[in-house]
Amino acid sequence: MKLLFAGDEHPYSAYALKEVIRLAMNTWADVTLMAVAPGETPAPNPDYSLVQALTGYRELFLKSAEVEGSPYARKEWRYEWLPLKSGGWEELLVFRGDKRDVRVCLRAGNVAQEIVAQAKEEETDLLVLGCSQGQDCTWQGAAQVPQKVVSDADCSVLLVKEEQPITHILACLDQSYISQESLEIINQMATIHEASVELIGMSPSGDLKKDVYRRLIEIGDYYEDRQIKVSTQLTDIGDFESLISSQLKQDLLALWMGRKSLLDRVFPRDWVGRFVSKCQTSVLVLR
Repeated sequence: MKLLFAGDEHPYSAYALKEVIRLAMNTWADVTLMAVAPGETPAPNPDYSLVQALTGYRELFLKSAEVEGSPYARKEWRYEWLPLKSGGWEELLVFRGDKRDVRVCLRAGNVAQEIVAQAKEEETDLLVLGCSQGQDCTWQGAAQVPQKVVSDADCSVLLVKEEQPITHILACLDQSYISQESLEIINQMATIHEASVELIGMSPSGDLKKDVYRRLIEIGDYYEDRQIKVSTQLTDIGDFESLISSQLKQDLLALWMGRKSLLDRVFPRDWVGRFVSKCQTSVLVLR
């Protein structure tokens, strides 16, 4: 898995990094930590606030990854006894490196556009970013960044609401094609948080097509086989917003957003960004 964390120097980004660490430690993913400076690219001055934030995020990540067998172990020189072809042993100075790199990237320009561009260049599987709590869902100094990234990114996006715990995942399905990668992302989130999963099948009339209903059952079996507690329900897509507003508490809302998504046809073009602003909890948009 390729994880991209996009952050700034504010607390909501620090909290989102915790999710990146949890996911990385559970999947041994390739990780990039990035920030975007508005305007021209600044020199990587260690006194620059974004550079300081990125350095701190990398140090926190690496410190959290200091466990037995971690592929993120820091590189170091050390003496080791190594066998010789002719027999015997020789103590040599050996350079041991990590098996997974944690990259740090600083870009400049339009913040949302640069984040989306980085994700595309790296062929990211999951892009993670934080935002302020509640209905604001903003970044300081670049208010609409979360909404624009969620709307425009080609990859899956996890938008982490500041200090919002997850005990339950509401996964909304309105199409039969679901990628294996998206199934695994929900599996990882459920495992990390010991959360249950509720699959919500949506259709224009409240009655799912046979292929979508069959896929719903298959997905339920997939998670049950992984010892995840699963429940299902069906709903009319017109009741989507009221259903979510009434049920979401300490939850993660997961939306499968494929090319044939009914949600894209029923709601205005910018509905994803608009909805994550209204949503009180973290949102996972799966593509």
